[in-house]
Amino acid sequence: MYFLGIALIIIACIGIALIIWGLIEASLVKITHDTFEIGSSSSSQCTSSNDKEDLRILFFSDVHAEACMVPPIKLAKIIAQEHKNGGIDAVIFGGDTVNHANHALKGYKYLIYVSETCKALKIPFWGVTGNHDYPMELEDIGALPMDYMGGVIKYLKSRVDGRYIAFGGVGDTGRHDRIWFAPPTPSSEFNHKSYVMLAHNPDIVLHMPPELPFKVNGIISGHIHGGQIRTPFKLEFLLRKDELPRKGIISGIHEVNGIKLFISKGIGCVLVPIRFFCRPEVNIISIKVNDK
Repeated sequence: MYFLGIALIIIACIGIALIIWGLIEASLVKITHDTFEIGSSSSSQCTSSNDKEDLRILFFSDVHAEACMVPPIKLAKIIAQEHKNGGIDAVIFGGDTVNHANHALKGYKYLIYVSETCKALKIPFWGVTGNHDYPMELEDIGALPMDYMGGVIKYLKSRVDGRYIAFGGVGDTGRHDRIWFAPPTPSSEFNHKSYVMLAHNPDIVLHMPPELPFKVNGIISGHIHGGQIRTPFKLEFLLRKDELPRKGIISGIHEVNGIKLFISKGIGCVLVPIRFFCRPEVNIISIKVNDK
């Protein structure tokens, strides 16, 4: 009994230590710098490859405000510093404002802090909704302090040649009876250089319409959290219905079905504010269009 008692105490101490570390790690936000090379939507009109970045985007996803250990003031400071360092052409939010729709106000307050920072720096602030946002009423989504990109096309001018790069967003319809929306069609009035799709769930790359009248060159997304709590044998993905993790794709840059895909680990947490071996991250994405 004595040794059993000692063993239980040791196990309890280890458990407490792991919880404390998980709380700490959930607050240790990492700033990543990634080069996202995508193809041209009209290669016949392009003459050279690009060694410079066309755009510099700051992307963050999966706030889950009730369980987010990265305060909005921290994110705002990152935006300001990165804008000072190299300029930011747009700040983009990848969805999942909150864990539960009845806490929409918490997510709104988080995003308004970001929005005010972007307004002060004159940076566009765009976003899409995630599966946790889906139960929110339309008026709640409309009140979010960002330009909502669901079904919308926006354009940014390349730093390299001044040509337009199109961004099209899709909303999320939740985990049950999910609808995979088609990317919105860019205007024929703009000869866009490349097309980037914004979608919360990266699995959308596996559900693209077979015959689009335009080419989607890249997708930027979140949703998977990089696993959030990493365990041996990837047990954290056994109960998920997501398709890409079964293929070993959980974060970073990949190419799937001829489309470049970027997946962020996000900054917040689902259910509990704990992360293991999977720090929250804010992504600085240098978009380069390969004109070859």
